[in-house]
Parts: sequence; structure tokens; C-alpha cells
Amino acid sequence: MPSILIVDDEPVVLDVLKRLLEEEGREISVASSPAEALRIAERGPLDVALIDKNLQGASGLDLSRKLKGLQPELEVILITGYASLDTAIEAVQIGAFDYLTKPIDDYAALALKVHNAMEKSGLRRGQRELLERLGESEARYRHLVASAPDAVVVYEVQSGLIQDANGAAVQLYEYTLEELSCLRATQLGPTEPGRHEHRRKDGTAFTADVSATEFTLKGKRLRVQSVRDATAAVQAERERRALEERLRVSQKMEAVGRLAGGVAHDFNNLLTIMSAHAEFLSQQLGPDNPEVQGIVRAAERGAALTKQLLLFSRHKPVEHEHIDLNGAVTEVMRLLSRVLGEGVRLESERARDLWGVRADPDQIGQVLINLAVNARDAMPRGGTVKVATVNEVVREPRTLRGGELARGRYATLSVADSGEGMSEDVLARLFEPFFTTKEFGKGTGLGLATVYGIVRACGGAIDVESRRGAGSTFRIYLPANDEAPPSKVRVARPAEDGRGETILVVEDEDPVRTLLRRILVDHGYRVLEARDGADGLRCSQEHGGEIHLLLTDMVMPEMTGPELAKRVAAQRPTTRVLFMTGYTEHDSAGAAALLHKPFSSTTLLGHVRRLLDTGSLKT
Repeated sequence: MPSILIVDDEPVVLDVLKRLLEEEGREISVASSPAEALRIAERGPLDVALIDKNLQGASGLDLSRKLKGLQPELEVILITGYASLDTAIEAVQIGAFDYLTKPIDDYAALALKVHNAMEKSGLRRGQRELLERLGESEARYRHLVASAPDAVVVYEVQSGLIQDANGAAVQLYEYTLEELSCLRATQLGPTEPGRHEHRRKDGTAFTADVSATEFTLKGKRLRVQSVRDATAAVQAERERRALEERLRVSQKMEAVGRLAGGVAHDFNNLLTIMSAHAEFLSQQLGPDNPEVQGIVRAAERGAALTKQLLLFSRHKPVEHEHIDLNGAVTEVMRLLSRVLGEGVRLESERARDLWGVRADPDQIGQVLINLAVNARDAMPRGGTVKVATVNEVVREPRTLRGGELARGRYATLSVADSGEGMSEDVLARLFEPFFTTKEFGKGTGLGLATVYGIVRACGGAIDVESRRGAGSTFRIYLPANDEAPPSKVRVARPAEDGRGETILVVEDEDPVRTLLRRILVDHGYRVLEARDGADGLRCSQEHGGEIHLLLTDMVMPEMTGPELAKRVAAQRPTTRVLFMTGYTEHDSAGAAALLHKPFSSTTLLGHVRRLLDTGSLKT
């Protein structure tokens, strides 16, 4: 069992290092003084010792020398509070394996150094034992070499000719012992200690960890070379780096998502102002005025774009509802033409009387955009992308590339391209997260995984047909839904005026707050204004009369809307609460109602009136 000794005069450091290095199959001892460390060393062999350079009243360097004298195979890692050239020289002089600088914050580096030191100590101990037994008898030498788990090759230093090898070497290099005896050691690979590329008899390469020691036998200078197949270790290191890259991509996407959410919040504030002022102009110039209608349409398009932004930044909750799949496709077609660029021709073919489905229309847009981007990248010299919908009845269960397809009625959405197509190997891994065939930095490998997740969440399945040089077709099956589609027609009712109620408006954007005050005052409400949560709380405390409603933004500096509502409720339990938000990843935190920006003055007044009259937005 590997044994590690930690020597430091600070109990906290001893405890932390012990906890960091504890693993199953290791024995860890701690000492706070040189005398205690020497007593531990006398009890049994040690593999690695981590020693503080400056011990209280003693020298860690002197202790290191004494421990190395007792156990020559022991590897010492020196711990110092100040890294310098002198420190490095001192470490070399005492034969230290390495040194660490306090404070130790790179725990992965610490663990790796200790692991490497243990391996080196074990190899040195094994080599020493081997040399001792070589001196005792030829028979014992052969037995030890033959039973060593690593490949061992003994060769003459001057000529390089291999003198002997163990069974592990025969198995590793795939030569017979007689064939090895006719080779020079360099024909197997580099002989310097370290990690190198070695080759087997058939020419296949593998990664080898090489260590060696020399001795003289019967007047010949011989070298014992130990070789360990490090292929698995190299693969593990590659996988670790791949995981680190995935984490980096994930963190980058999270940062982009947060940025997108913040931009959407500010943009929704601007859209709220635009929509309200368009209503004011409509009252003065008439609802059919073309300039006013232009502003309204621009605000509506801005709201739709912001909705997409919130979806991609994952700030918008998923809302499965009965939708017209053709309508959802139509909504995103204009955006697709800009995504695909001028070199790609976009075609569509939509079935009449397409069955309805239950899905989030914005997620359907995301599916189309992801598939269209993949299609564009598969056609570097341009081509055609065709989007089509059709009804399909599945009479027997099928196994698709993207899961099982049960019997039933489906509305299908397909995206076909005339691109390069995909090989069978690529098709087999197509929906794996982080799998991508694109160059580094040009793809995250999450696009099709996201599509797969969205389709499965809708109860559907996805299939793909492709072959090299013949393009690809993705086909999405969404279960047909026979519910009657919700009515989109709303009868516009004039907002009911206020009855002198007092409303506390808390909004950190000055133009939005001014706008809210104007709308509410013009319709018979008394308004108290606050620029943030702290100001709103102070206003509530100082106001002598009743506050009937708190109208507050969800996201504000220092104090959020939910925090303000909770503190106001403690003072004024009868005050109603209406939240406003440009984005949120959470619900309204127990609030009676939530108003999404941008909103019209009619929507605002309707929410306020229903809350004051019934305490709920449900009618």
C-alpha cells in the first residue's frame, strides 16, 4: 500500500493536505516535527514525503536529507512559502522530486505531483530490489524480471544490444525472446526516461512510459529499462481535456444566455415606451393613422424578436399549447431567409388541413433555425433547403434514428438540404451532446441535441435520412392534437378608470416609470413613485394613507421586486402586488400577478383594475 508522510508545524495545513490526498488504498501519516517524522520513517517504508521547508525551530531541508538517508527510494516534495531560483537549487541539492509554493490553490497539480512521485518511488524501489537480487543469484534475477508487471528489457549500454527481457516485454512488443535478443533497444523506441512512442513488431505505435537504471555485471555496463504501456493514461488525459472543453463551452453559453437576457430586459423597456406612446398618438391622430400603425407594427416585431432572444437565452419558460404547425413555420420563415444567406434558396410546401399539435411555438422556431443552420453548413457552395409539413398516419411502431415512433396520427415537419450528406458513423452519433464534425470553434455540438430534446419533450420523435453526396432530410413527428385551437380574437374593451386608489410604482428605468405614472394618473389613480426597491420601501413607510397596489419591476439593483413585496406586505398586508418583468427564469415568487413587458396601457389598466376589484387576474 502506498505510504505518504506530511510534515508541517501548522495543524490546519496538515489537516487540509491529509484530506486532499486521502484515497482508498493509501496510508497517510502526519508529523508536526522532525523527530516525529523520523520515528514514522523508522516504522516502515515511505513512498512520498511532503515537507515544509521552514519548520518551527528546525530545517525541512535537513529533515529531507535524513529521511532520504534512511529510505533512498523516498521521493520528497518540498513545500515553501516563496518560490525562487534558490529554492529550486536547494530542492535539487537534497534530491527532491519537486516543490510546491504556499498557498496551495491548484489541488489538481498537487494530486498529480504526488501521484507521479509515488510512481517514481515505486519504480526506484522495484529497480533497487531487482539489482540486489541480480547480485545474489542468476536464478533469482530471472524470476524477478520474468514476474515484473511492466516490460523489462536489459541491454548493453555500449552496443545497445538486448541481453534479456521478461514475459511482459515479449507480450508488449509481440516479439519472441529470441527475436528481441537480435535487436538493439533503440529499435523498440527511445530509451531516455520519459514518455515516448514505441512500436510493436507489426509496426503499430503505442505510448510508453520509460524508466531505467544502470549496473555493472561481469565487467559489462548494463541498463535495465522498464516500460509501461501508457495508452490508457493518454486516453484518459484526452478525455479529461475534452470534458474541460465541454465545461468551457457550457460556461460560455451560460454567459451568452445571461447577456441575451439582460439585453432583452432593456429592449422590452424600450418597447413598452414605444407601444404606450403609439397609443397616445392613436388617441390624438386616430387609430387608422398610417404613421401610428407603422410604429405599432415595429413594436410588435421587436417584441417577437425579443421573445426569440429570451427563448435562446433560456429565460422564457416552455409553454406547450395547441398550435397550428403551419402558422409556427410561417412565423419563422422570414428569419430563416436571413439565417441561410443569399447562396441558399429556401423553399416551402405546407399541407392544407394540417393537424394541430401541442408544442411551444417558439421552440418549433428554434428547431427550424437549428436544422436550417446545419443545412447551410452542409452546403458551403450554396444549394436548396426545403421546409415541408404533411399529415401522416403511423400504423406500425418504427425505430427511428432519434427514438421509437409509436402508432398514431402525426403532423410531420421536414427540413431537406442538397448538401454533402453524412456517413453512417456520423449518423450513429448525430444526437449526442457535444458531438460535432465542424472545426474547433465553429460548432458546440449542442444544436441537434437541443432539437432532439425539444421533440422528445413534445412526445414526438425525429428521424434523419442521409448519404454521402446526396444531402440530408430531417423529419420530425409531432403527435396530432384534436383540441379546438384557442380563440385568437379578443374583443377590445375600454379600460375601466380608477376610483382614486393609491398605487406605489417602483421602476428603476426613469422613462418607464414616467410613462406608468402618466397612464395611471390619466385614468383616475393616485400615484407614488420610487426609483428602486429601497426607495419604494421608504416611500411605503413614510406614506400616511393606504396603498392599494404595489406595481414593481421584478429585476432592480440592490433590492429585487419580490424582496420589496415581502417587506411591504409585512407593513401593509392588504396591499395588492403586481409585478412587471422584461424576463425571468422564475415564477412571480408568490405574487398575485405578473405583467410581461412590453404591454399596452389597456393591458396595464385591465390588470390593475381586476387586481383591485377581485385580487386576481382570472375573470
